[in-house]
Parts: sequence; C-alpha cells; structure tokens
Amino acid sequence: MALPRTHHCSVCSDGAASDSVLHEDLVIGAPLSMEELTDAQRLDRFALKYAHDGCQVKDVRRVPHDSLSGYAWSVTFTETA
Repeated sequence: MALPRTHHCSVCSDGAASDSVLHEDLVIGAPLSMEELTDAQRLDRFALKYAHDGCQVKDVRRVPHDSLSGYAWSVTFTETA
C-alpha cells in the first residue's frame, strides 16, 4: 500500500510546515482485509507506512467515498520537526 497522493509532510513534500502539524490523508484502495482488523491493528498497520522522520498516526477510521468499494480510510497523523 503506497502513500496516498494527498500525503503532505516535510519529508515527502517541499514547503510543509516544520512545527507539529496535524494532517489528514484519504487512503483509497487499501486491501479489503483492513476491515477484518481491530482499530488497534489498523492503527499499527498505517503507523508502519507513516513511520518516518516524526510522522505519527493518531487515528484511522473508515469513511464513505465514491470509489468502487464505496469507502476509504481517513488517516490522521502529526508531523513534528
């Protein structure tokens, strides 16, 4: 599962803020097996994808989306300098 196109932090993108900043990504096309995980397991799974230079996942929740599967995952994370 690759980082979504909307992912924005100082490591991945130029011009991102350098203080502690709350971001939200919309991940579309995550494996269907994500539904079978507990909230804690989903948090751990996404945390591994965002675990670079101070990005820390705070929340993962399923949200409606106009994709083929009808939903996406909203990932809220902080970025610290």
